[in-house]
Amino acid sequence: MLSGIQLRDLFASRCDGFHFITRRLSEIILGAMLVFLVQISGYAAEKTKLTYTWEQGQHFAYRINIIATLDDYTETLSGVEQYEVIKSDSDSISLRCTGSLNSTKKSKSKRLLIHPMRLHRHRSPFTGLTHNMMRSFEPHVLNMNRYGEIDTIKGSSSLPYLIGNLSEINLIPLSPESNVEWSESEKTSISIISSDRIPLTLRGANVEKTMGAKQTTDYKITGQTAEEVSIEVKHSYRTIAMVDGSPEVELAGTGTIQFDKKQGGVKSLTMNYKLFRRSETSVHKIPISISSKQMTKAELLKYRADQKELQKKHQAEIKKRKEASKFEVPENIDADLKNILQDLATTNVLKRKAALKKLSESKPTQENPEISKILIKVLKSGDIIVVADASKALVVWSTKEDVPALIELLSQVNILGADAIMDSILKHQTTEGVLAVAKLLKEPLKSHNASKKLIAYGSGAEEAVLDQLDPSNLLTLVRVFSVLKEIGTEKSLKKIDEISRSTKNQNFKFHAAAAVKAIKAREGK
Repeated sequence: MLSGIQLRDLFASRCDGFHFITRRLSEIILGAMLVFLVQISGYAAEKTKLTYTWEQGQHFAYRINIIATLDDYTETLSGVEQYEVIKSDSDSISLRCTGSLNSTKKSKSKRLLIHPMRLHRHRSPFTGLTHNMMRSFEPHVLNMNRYGEIDTIKGSSSLPYLIGNLSEINLIPLSPESNVEWSESEKTSISIISSDRIPLTLRGANVEKTMGAKQTTDYKITGQTAEEVSIEVKHSYRTIAMVDGSPEVELAGTGTIQFDKKQGGVKSLTMNYKLFRRSETSVHKIPISISSKQMTKAELLKYRADQKELQKKHQAEIKKRKEASKFEVPENIDADLKNILQDLATTNVLKRKAALKKLSESKPTQENPEISKILIKVLKSGDIIVVADASKALVVWSTKEDVPALIELLSQVNILGADAIMDSILKHQTTEGVLAVAKLLKEPLKSHNASKKLIAYGSGAEEAVLDQLDPSNLLTLVRVFSVLKEIGTEKSLKKIDEISRSTKNQNFKFHAAAAVKAIKAREGK
């Protein structure tokens, strides 16, 4: 049995061992923490040298997608931007920038979308915002140093929504000091374009006012691998003028850029912005997203091949239009008419439009099939510039023998010429012609005007209109009944009753009842 002294010594020795283990463990943990902190501080202080290593003769391309969400619709700008290095040395690079973005708009409602630039009133509060549009007709060439700092820009590729130039989206400035964090800042301005008139190219935009602004962009390296560097971006573009403590116009957002260290250029980027315009009574906001990704060599080759094919088609269309302007001027016509046709036979657009206007204002005393054939040839060329004028001229000069060709044109011409072609067809009062116009009641963009033409034509169009009755198509149903209310007779009442007995479609029954009531009231029944 241990004595008290022995117990004390044993306890003391065990405590000493415990303290030794605890102390040793603490030393290990503290050492590990110190190593970790040194590694972190070393990374934070590490200078990462980034430069653009592009060389003369190289080509780079980016696929760009910009989405702006407005109150009534969403606009998407998409396309390809290309850079060609036309000159380079140890300090600087000269780039030729080409490319464009196509705009598509999707309405948030089912109503027909009308572009804001076509409206004279109630325009979007953002349509008047613009950058300086000077030098827009010059070639687009940029000169910059190896750190992406732009020296001169010859030409312009200004984008809407204060986004800046298309050519500069993928050319971010880098830090000459190889810092982990850096910034760029500049004073600039924002012009407000008046909506009182549509600006013409030659006279320039109607600038309502110009406001001073400041643009600041902060960059921070947040991670890297052997091949890429991740860069966090924070952007602010705001006017000096304030409204209730906030900038009158402000574009702010954040994003991420992947920079390819080996290639020396941006590989991809994503940005999310919000554009604000404030007044004393309202605040308008547009969320904007931008994405850009460098195309691979294979993708670029395919893109260029596709563009080449499109160019071939475009040249074929131009050739087709030129061919349409070539025709023999008939000899058996009076001198004034001959002079008009000679102007139409040129490639001068203004002369051609003037000639077509004169033909549409003519009052011929007899038919001339040769002239109508010339006009049909012009329309078949697909020249959008003269489609409205040529269609109006056909109303005057078309013959009954032209109806089959006019029906064919009806499916080809756009909305600018459709009305006049319908007039030309109905003018000759043929069964096939009336039926062709009645079939347009099924086409959303042409049905409204077609219904007005058929109502004006009268009861002679009744049978052709009845052929379009389709209980399963509500839009067509509404258009058909709107015509029958005005021109329907006993024949319509019998047809409607026949369909009503065989269908359970409640929409049909509802609209049919209103049409029957209108027809009976008009017919005195």
